[in-house]
Amino acid sequence: MSEMCRPLRRLFLCVLVLLVPGGLAQTVPMTTVQDTVYRADGTPAQGTLLISWPAFTTAGGEAIAAGTTSVNLGAGGALSVALAPNASATPANSLYTVVYQLDDPL
Repeated sequence: MSEMCRPLRRLFLCVLVLLVPGGLAQTVPMTTVQDTVYRADGTPAQGTLLISWPAFTTAGGEAIAAGTTSVNLGAGGALSVALAPNASATPANSLYTVVYQLDDPL
């Protein structure tokens, strides 16, 4: 008998999650930052970028929690990372901080 009720319980839980405000994770529109990172001598960089940000609210009203991410540079110093847009964010001057951990050239 309990085996027959299991699918009904799962269905009930799915419906409950959909009905509870905030039950569905909202997707924040992201901005892709793409560029090439070079060393001071003009050669393409290799290494990792550590990116951090404070909590802020986007211009579209989406709340962004403070956080960090790391991005490995691709071949030829290629950088591609998706970040929440901070233009016109609240509080004003909500900035991303980037720490470059570049590999030593051989």
